[in-house]
Amino acid sequence: MNRCAKTAACVFFAVTGLFLLHAQEEDVSEESFVETIADEQVFDSQPVFDSIDEYTGWIYMVDKHAVAENRDVRIRLRGDNGTFALYTINGKGKEVSLLSSNRSHAGSFFTMKVGRKQYVLNFEGGVTSEARKTEHGVQLVYTVPKKLYFVLDFSFPNEDVSEPLQNIVRVTMYTVNIGQTPQSFSLKGVFDTVLGETSGRHFSTATIEKLNRQKRFHVMSDDKWIRSANGNTAIQFMLNGTGITEPEEVTVSSPQSLAKYWFPDVVESRGFATPSSYNDSGIGVNWKTVYLNPEEMDVKVFYLSIAEGLAPIYEGKEPAGLEFLSALEKKEPVFPVLPEKEFDAEDVVAPAEPVVLSPAAQAVTEEQLDPEYIQNLIDYIESIQSEEDIESEELASLNKELDAIFERLRSTGKKE
Repeated sequence: MNRCAKTAACVFFAVTGLFLLHAQEEDVSEESFVETIADEQVFDSQPVFDSIDEYTGWIYMVDKHAVAENRDVRIRLRGDNGTFALYTINGKGKEVSLLSSNRSHAGSFFTMKVGRKQYVLNFEGGVTSEARKTEHGVQLVYTVPKKLYFVLDFSFPNEDVSEPLQNIVRVTMYTVNIGQTPQSFSLKGVFDTVLGETSGRHFSTATIEKLNRQKRFHVMSDDKWIRSANGNTAIQFMLNGTGITEPEEVTVSSPQSLAKYWFPDVVESRGFATPSSYNDSGIGVNWKTVYLNPEEMDVKVFYLSIAEGLAPIYEGKEPAGLEFLSALEKKEPVFPVLPEKEFDAEDVVAPAEPVVLSPAAQAVTEEQLDPEYIQNLIDYIESIQSEEDIESEELASLNKELDAIFERLRSTGKKE
């Protein structure tokens, strides 16, 4: 082999060697990079709860698109528009919507009356919102500046609960008066259900096997829940039981009617069809009006019981009902303990000890307890506070009257 050939061969083997060495280094480097990314993903999957809500005491982290999953249930929140979606995971691992899902319209939502003005708590209502994650679930926070701070918390049960109680969600609703004066707050939830519309049985309760027409419930002590279900899936709104805040009114009607009217008209012989939709049904829950002083908080609670199974829901796996209510009554530790700043929803209904009323509260008349009278008084106090020349003596007198009315309302274990 001549010198040129030897030189070419040396160059070839040298280059080949360098190439192979480089390729080995690339492989090692790529493998290390994948491991690093995996480590980072594992690290990132561990949420850092670094904030504390000054009103509720919940520890949380902000997450624009917060998602929480527990066994067969998944909850998705959007902080940018204040909407929520509930799903169950079927046997094929796919999401099944428990409520109507439409990107252009929030069919399920909460709405709040602050005084006489109503605020829809989502992007359509012009209210600011934020999504959060907690150690036990997810939250949406809605704010109306200088008026309302509202937290909607979805929490899952403890890991060691028995199987019938595993797919339950606790829904806790916090209302805080961030205004400068006492005010009335009225809360309503509208839920656009979908499961029963194709099953021939829109709804059922603990006492009603099939409910396919409009109906209004003033008390839920017998019916306990409203269930929407098809052959495989069910969602059950638990609205009566220990620790559950008793609604003022529960209505099953068309979602359009529920959204349009605070207390929609109900014709119990009429189905759910409207001029703009067919066979479209939903649930509306109105809770009693509460009166809150500045920085004061009210807490309401209800539960969602969910079931998903391949067997027909009415013959096989059903959502937990009476067994769950029994667990609540026995005060079994089904759910994590609420933050210390909270108070039990039962305390809103019945005070722990008898209250001795002040002379001013004892002198409050039935006329002064009328909701319209109270709201007129609140409105008048707000109006004179906004004037440049405030009559301090008149304002003090009006505030004393309002304080006496609030004291009287609380003495009955209510704030309505």
